[in-house]
Amino acid sequence: MDPPAQNITSSSSGGLFAPFFIRSQIKNLKAEKRLNMPRPTTREEVLARLVKTVAQGWIIVGAGAGTYTIACQPEIYEGIERARLTHYLLGTGLSAKSVENGGCDLILVYNSGRFRMAGRGSLAGLMPYSDANQVVVEMAAEVLPVVKNTPVLAGVCGTDPFREMRTFLSELKRIGFVGVQNFPTVGLIDGQFRQNLEETEMGYDREVEMIKIAHELNLFTTPYVFTPDDAIAMAQAGADMVVAHAGLTTSGDIGARSGRSLEDCVKFVQDIRDAAHQINPEILVLCHGGPIARPSDAEFVLSRTKGVHGFFGASSMERLPVEIAIKENAAEFKRLRVRLE
Repeated sequence: MDPPAQNITSSSSGGLFAPFFIRSQIKNLKAEKRLNMPRPTTREEVLARLVKTVAQGWIIVGAGAGTYTIACQPEIYEGIERARLTHYLLGTGLSAKSVENGGCDLILVYNSGRFRMAGRGSLAGLMPYSDANQVVVEMAAEVLPVVKNTPVLAGVCGTDPFREMRTFLSELKRIGFVGVQNFPTVGLIDGQFRQNLEETEMGYDREVEMIKIAHELNLFTTPYVFTPDDAIAMAQAGADMVVAHAGLTTSGDIGARSGRSLEDCVKFVQDIRDAAHQINPEILVLCHGGPIARPSDAEFVLSRTKGVHGFFGASSMERLPVEIAIKENAAEFKRLRVRLE
């Protein structure tokens, strides 16, 4: 049996790019060994990897385009004894390739990643600006050919009234996706609009049904949940992992300005974990979104919850680090002076 993971420290000053730390991470996580493994093609293979990781107590992080923020600030992991899984949502093949080279666990592709890389907010993925399910199929051509060893999942709009879902999910499986998540999701919508969606067969129950069908097709399932009731419904549908979604990420140039506090997120995430655990004690639970935007935010929540296995990154992994890196790089060039003589 492999030895337990050690606390990770870096000799760097915590800058955005820390090659020494990333190299040590790859060594500690035995990424070289995993990169020799073929990409999983079944739900069982994905679960086997994750269960083994948790059983060994390994701290798993990803590094690459859009992931340096968490990788270069190891204080997030100090004092956290149980295994943590980091799950990345990506919008480009370069991001996917870089994250795989860093040894991440799961790569997820959905339409909002494309909008974020275009400088638009994540909620553009919920608006009628594109065919969300078709965008994911198109993005498969960008991502799947360059990812050789890491499971790749698709974000699926389960409420899409123009697709026969079993047929569509089978097609996603055929082209190389090994799992799915429910995004775009009506779980981010509330008020009268949400009520009307539920009343007109475009509600969250359609997303639950999509996850159920995906489970029947032997796809790995990792749905977003927003309430304990959602967690129960998804666990009953056969979800392998649930992601407690705390809302739009509240950080960065195109992030939200309002939302839950970190203190509120602790109870929010724990309640969702406890509800899902009642149905399936083996279910994996991750946290995501809202104020959980930076490594210190994730540490705050993870160190105060029990039975939560990790952090699910979207804006915090692919958008915020890019904003910071490009802004600081441009400013550094701009500080150079012209020699006039």
